[in-house]
Amino acid sequence: MGRVMAQPEARLRARCRMWLDQFLPSPGTFTAIEHGRAHSGTPAQRAREWQRLKAQGVKTGLSDIMIWYRGRFIGVELKAGTNTASAAQEDFGRAMIANGFQWSVVRSVEGLATVLHQHGVPLALTAPHVASGYDRELATAEPVKKNTRRSAKCKPEPSKLAAMARLRRAGVFA
Repeated sequence: MGRVMAQPEARLRARCRMWLDQFLPSPGTFTAIEHGRAHSGTPAQRAREWQRLKAQGVKTGLSDIMIWYRGRFIGVELKAGTNTASAAQEDFGRAMIANGFQWSVVRSVEGLATVLHQHGVPLALTAPHVASGYDRELATAEPVKKNTRRSAKCKPEPSKLAAMARLRRAGVFA
């Protein structure tokens, strides 16, 4: 199994993306974005970067996952642990609801499945079971810190080296 991301909401977003890739029926589509990313640099540099983005129309509060399915828009704000939606996120949710769309705060992959079902998105019978499995993974997986040591490079097997040499001689690649 691969590395586990340290931020709980990032881990939840990754599992929701995996689940949506598998279970959001066609012609549905979605996007997942990370608005809360801390940009690097000094506070002054981050403030200038935010001003640049704001001047281009980037707004705070957009949903972490935005789903479109047969004329429906479903905004999903992901929250892990005891985190709550910010004022900007709540404002976005109210605006979406006032415009006839759906918006929900979700704390699990099962919660995402429930929201889609409540809003009329047909799901495969196995979808809730798989969502529950992802949630169990999230509950048991412990974040790991990034390994700062360089890992040893893997050496290809001799048979693969020989095959690569034959391809090089044949002019397939340099």
